[in-house]
Amino acid sequence: MKLTIINTMKIGFIGAGKVGSTLAKYFISQGISVAGFYSQSFANAEQVCQFTGCKPYTSIAALLDDSDVILITVPDSQIANVWSELCLLPLNNKLVGHCSGLLSSDIFMFNQSVYPFGFSLHPLYAIYDRFTCYQSMHHAYFTLQSDSETVLNQLQHIFTALPNHISVIDGAQKSLYHAACVLLSNHVIALAQIGSDMLKQCGLDEQFSEQAWHPLFLGNAQSLCQYGTLAALTGPIERADVETIKQHLTALSPDIKPLYQQLSLVLLKISQQKHPQRDYQPLQLELLP
Repeated sequence: MKLTIINTMKIGFIGAGKVGSTLAKYFISQGISVAGFYSQSFANAEQVCQFTGCKPYTSIAALLDDSDVILITVPDSQIANVWSELCLLPLNNKLVGHCSGLLSSDIFMFNQSVYPFGFSLHPLYAIYDRFTCYQSMHHAYFTLQSDSETVLNQLQHIFTALPNHISVIDGAQKSLYHAACVLLSNHVIALAQIGSDMLKQCGLDEQFSEQAWHPLFLGNAQSLCQYGTLAALTGPIERADVETIKQHLTALSPDIKPLYQQLSLVLLKISQQKHPQRDYQPLQLELLP
């Protein structure tokens, strides 16, 4: 598909929140045409359209008329409700997708079967703000899912304008995929909170406890992303330092100790790959619940 055809394929957004605003602004910056936004709050649609330079719509029907692709960017719990409204309108074989990491295109049921032109497009990126995150979206990876090869081919042609890596995922794997994304994103925040709280328990002041670990965290994350898990791994688990781990387990509170043990066992497996000649058996016995 040529660029002139891509430009005529207009995407309409239903939902003027963080994801919709970010993707629309980013798509437009990469030469993909966006018709505009519909939102339950017209004021929100107007605000996002002022930011993106596209058109706010007062009805889903009007947006559908002006769009070749509809992208539903509302919370997961609202996708089915939006789809039920779309089903009452003449869809005319237009592509309809959502941006849920968890749900597949199977949510688009139509006349007792899955709508054949449905899809899901999910960015592996923590979009936390409506008006700034688009600036970093060129780094993001995307997954694309549909039961139709024709739809996948059409979408892959549309998104050739993007510099992003886009991989196709099986809809049956979306739950596992989304759990992986949560572990790599939200659960990291949980670990940061636990570590920060533990520093406070050591008697360190609040500012130190909340900021002193940032260079440690960022440096490790950079090494991890650049060199991978094996090369980036350091610390007492890699060294098979049983005595240090014993002292950690003694110092930890009962609620944190099982988490520390489980994560350490994962690190132990990585360490065994990195140093197959090293004896990790004593450490493994110490870490087992």
